[in-house]
Amino acid sequence: MEAVRVYADIHGLSPEAFEEIRQSMPFDQVVYKDRLLAVDFEGHYIDVEPFLNDVARLLDDDGWGKLDFIDQIDYALTRYVIKKGHWQAKDVLVDNVVEKVHLESGV
Repeated sequence: MEAVRVYADIHGLSPEAFEEIRQSMPFDQVVYKDRLLAVDFEGHYIDVEPFLNDVARLLDDDGWGKLDFIDQIDYALTRYVIKKGHWQAKDVLVDNVVEKVHLESGV
């Protein structure tokens, strides 16, 4: 099992901003198109906060995003909400997220 999973959708990131952070991103699986950056990462432990600082600094004025950091070893989820100039972290119960997805999928 991989140590962490990271999923993010970040809206309002210009092509120039994406180029600025592209080389320093701690992720190997990203898709960037039409000012939207999507992250899908599974792997070793990484520090996402420097990335969040860069994204918050470079977002368009009306840009926003969410990043979920799932620690699969400690079974913990931290949800980061990103806006221009800042981000906030909130611990979320993993079971609540998994149960909601389960209910929405009808499985």
